[in-house]
Amino acid sequence: MKPLVTPKKKWPYVVVIAICLFYITPLLMTGLYAFSESWGKTVLPDKLTIHWFVVLFKDPYFLQAVLRSFMLSIGMLVVILALMIPSVFLLFLYFPKLDKAVQSLTMMPYAIPGVILVTALLKTYSKSAIPMLVVLGGALFISCLPVMYMSIRNSLIAVNTKELMEAGAMLGAHPFSIIVKVILPNLRIGIVLSSLMVFSGLFGEYVLTNLLVGGRFETLRIYMLRRMNENGHLASSVIVIYFIVLMLVGLGINYLSHKQKSKSSISTNKMKLNNKKRKQSVKESPLIPFSDQLKEGI
Repeated sequence: MKPLVTPKKKWPYVVVIAICLFYITPLLMTGLYAFSESWGKTVLPDKLTIHWFVVLFKDPYFLQAVLRSFMLSIGMLVVILALMIPSVFLLFLYFPKLDKAVQSLTMMPYAIPGVILVTALLKTYSKSAIPMLVVLGGALFISCLPVMYMSIRNSLIAVNTKELMEAGAMLGAHPFSIIVKVILPNLRIGIVLSSLMVFSGLFGEYVLTNLLVGGRFETLRIYMLRRMNENGHLASSVIVIYFIVLMLVGLGINYLSHKQKSKSSISTNKMKLNNKKRKQSVKESPLIPFSDQLKEGI
């Protein structure tokens, strides 16, 4: 009998291609508009040029906006890592009941819209002596809690932190040396991966920054909106640069995630091989009868 051959369905490929075209077409048109000198009477632009990118990089406000975005993202990332890594470690290892409560609380930023959060912050801190830039930092810290908390916690679970701490304590090592020499190196890839995700979110943040500080601290997204009302070519150039930065961050996340998967698979394979070797050694070891053991003992 001939084997049954299932017909290949083409409609899933058609759907995927249609979705890709739906998302890629606006990006391609934006990039083409950024490189066009004029585009109004024909289907394609009249002439291609890099004039708008030259104008953009000569604008000091653009460079200042990029610098502010990097300063805000990197500064907040350093603060988040300095506070979150020891906090999550202590909660996970020494306060497991409190860890479950904090785990549910960290999901609350997803339930609060940004506009409502900004309105509450403005009514609370607008007349106080606390600078609004500090208030913005606190709001960004809260908005990044879910991603950073869950990623660090999952990394601690993946490396078997409790077993490593117990093994190090049985060998007489100090807890601080175990954390620095054993735990943190194993968490490196997970921390870098979550840091890139948080950095990309902070770099493209718009709602909180615009409503809390506005033009007093003009980031790249605020600059892009202002340029969009003045010149569409310059706004498209900013979008292209912004997309390139986020694409590089995304490629870094993808590379590190694959690296982490390969390391975890290698470690699991090593553990399986060690278990097989132990079982084989137990099977191959000769069993001495009990009578022979008594004779040897006598």
